[in-house]
Amino acid sequence: MRTQLNSHVKLLIVLAAVNIVIISILTILSPTFMTYGNLSSVMQRMSELAMLAIAETIVLISGGIDLSIGATMALAGAVSGILYKLGIPLEYCIIAALLSGVGVGLLNGFLVVEMKLQPFIVTIATMTIIRSIVYALLQGNVLTGFPAKYVDLGYVYIFKIPLLFIIMIFFAVLAILLLKKTSLGRRIFSVGANENTAYISGIYVKRIKYFAYIASGFICAAAGLLFCIRIRASIPDAGINAPLEVISAVLIGGTAITGGKGSVVGSLLGILAMYLLLNGFSLLGLNPFWEVIILGIILIYVVGQENISKNIKGLIVNIIKSRKSAAKASLSER
Repeated sequence: MRTQLNSHVKLLIVLAAVNIVIISILTILSPTFMTYGNLSSVMQRMSELAMLAIAETIVLISGGIDLSIGATMALAGAVSGILYKLGIPLEYCIIAALLSGVGVGLLNGFLVVEMKLQPFIVTIATMTIIRSIVYALLQGNVLTGFPAKYVDLGYVYIFKIPLLFIIMIFFAVLAILLLKKTSLGRRIFSVGANENTAYISGIYVKRIKYFAYIASGFICAAAGLLFCIRIRASIPDAGINAPLEVISAVLIGGTAITGGKGSVVGSLLGILAMYLLLNGFSLLGLNPFWEVIILGIILIYVVGQENISKNIKGLIVNIIKSRKSAAKASLSER
């Protein structure tokens, strides 16, 4: 356990160093990078994606996976916007939006726990279904007309820090306390590490899995509301690339895809690195589509790094052995 903890701390230090290096390089290459306007924009833009990373971290630690995070985020925005257009008071629209996320989490949990289906397949299916529902609700259009007092929250700053970023930090602190300081958090880690052992030790495995997916749905819905506030509208394509981006950042941050290992801090450092790169691409006038390619390559490496490392080591060993054999054969011929 101590060895695992030390390795995770080392990973966090490496991630922090990587972020510092990226910041240093961008500061040199772009004179506008370190301006207050640019940095506040980065904090605002990364807020909702960081919320999705928090949600995904909880699910992955529990031994599952949630690919419906982006669609759930879009659903919350669509629900809140349509209900407000129908004349429902704003506070009830927000509650309904959050409950829509809880409903998605409950559905995912039911299919995984009760129907015993694979989380990967389940959440791909629910992602497709929910995204289709969002397109049907919005009819493929951008929905505007939210009250000014609501969307103006995107321009509220506390000690020069965007309110949206502060809300994200609040959720992050709650998640960290949950995972590290409560018995529920320890049970989430136990279920993810070894479900059978957790069951034998008296943990209600089904309840833990339900909680992970419901918590994910709730946090993703909250992220959808933050997104609507930031862009002052609800759009059907909200979070459409989120699964690739978020899972890449979470895995880079040290959360194991097999469960039982991870941290919210690591996930947030991964998201930060991603947004710094995205911001750098924008400031330097580079094609942003390359970022998606880079993310895909990083994801392949992170998921298969153990096998990749073994294969590389095996290849090196085989090359060395073949050279030694060739050298011995040459000496014997002489």
